[in-house]
Amino acid sequence: MNLTIEQMREIVGGAPEGATEYRNLSCTTRYVRVGEKFAEWWDGEKWCRFTAPFTDENNLLRCKPLKDLIAAIADHDRTDHVTDIRNHISPNTRVSEAHVNEAYKLNRLG
Repeated sequence: MNLTIEQMREIVGGAPEGATEYRNLSCTTRYVRVGEKFAEWWDGEKWCRFTAPFTDENNLLRCKPLKDLIAAIADHDRTDHVTDIRNHISPNTRVSEAHVNEAYKLNRLG
C-alpha cells in the first residue's frame, strides 16, 4: 500500500514511545515494540504481550519498520522544491526571463 506523506506523518506522530513497528489497518494503526525476547502491541494506553508465540510471529510478519517511515519523511523534507528553474533543466536549454518570471509566479516567489 502506498501512503501519502500526510499519512506517514500521522502514523509516526501517533506512535507511542518505544514503538518499532507499525501495521496500518482499515480502522486504525497497530503499533508494536520488539524487544530482545518478546514483542508487545500498544492497546492505546499500555504495552501488552501477545497471548501465544505463533500470534507473535504472525503479527510481526505483517508489520513494517517505523524507521522506514521516519526516513521517508526526512527524505521528503530534504527534497528541493524547484525554487529556481535554471537548476532543473539541461544546460543546453535557453531560458528567457519570461520563463524565469513564470516559474517565480508558479512558486509564489515573485
